[in-house]
Amino acid sequence: YCAEHGAEHDESFIPGSAWAFGDDFPSFALLSEDGSIRGVAAGMIGPSFKAIRRARFAILHALGEPSVDSYGPLARAVADAVADAADELYLFHPEVLAGLHAVLEELGFSFERTSYLMKVEIRDVRPAPFPEGYATEAVSPGDDTSLARFVTVRNRNFKEVLGSRDARVEDFRDIMESPENIPGGLIIVCAPDGTDCGTLLLERDEEEYSSFIGTVSIDTAHRRRGIARALIGKAMIMSKELGFRQTYLSVNATNAKALQLYQREGFKIMKAMSCMTVKVSL
Repeated sequence: YCAEHGAEHDESFIPGSAWAFGDDFPSFALLSEDGSIRGVAAGMIGPSFKAIRRARFAILHALGEPSVDSYGPLARAVADAVADAADELYLFHPEVLAGLHAVLEELGFSFERTSYLMKVEIRDVRPAPFPEGYATEAVSPGDDTSLARFVTVRNRNFKEVLGSRDARVEDFRDIMESPENIPGGLIIVCAPDGTDCGTLLLERDEEEYSSFIGTVSIDTAHRRRGIARALIGKAMIMSKELGFRQTYLSVNATNAKALQLYQREGFKIMKAMSCMTVKVSL
């Protein structure tokens, strides 16, 4: 069911053959009288989610026209399962699904933000240079000291990003140990005085021949110098050298400066996703 219908809403974490189930991945099916599945819901409440008391729906989907009668029991089942470890649940759905949006609001969900999924084809890449004196440093596997530096810079810059929460060293260690990891893809930007001032993460995307750019952050004092553009160029060069044909990234619709930068670099909006949140007491 998830393989057939999951991408209709959000393909980020569709439960598949490796889905763990259990307490950290509570999963439910809504059954018809004949025993066939007519809806599913699954949540994620592992250590990184517990640390911020905010769980995520991996999938919340029912057949037919969206209704409170179908989505309500599924949403409540996940909410009850994560109630001891989280105060809030969130999900993403395509902005165009107005009927689903209305049903979720009726169930107590609130709109938080719109996020754009953007894509660019990798062809002739001419990256912008870094400003004089700035350098990049790749975090090596097992180097928790450098990983902590990366997380520190990321967290202080992402505090201004709507919907973001502080990350942990463990979260990025898991990324470096995952199949999506690209060696050298976790990058710290160093200023001329040797201080850390920016971050970049480049991963493999689940789509074949695709990479994903994330965690682009620059300290306020070092912005407007072309560092972000240089980071995007670096990620594009790395992607091309590894044989990727396109790369993706995600940006909040309200982040006008970042959106303009990505569009100048050739990225196009592929999908607008609405993030909605709900208290687990729904």
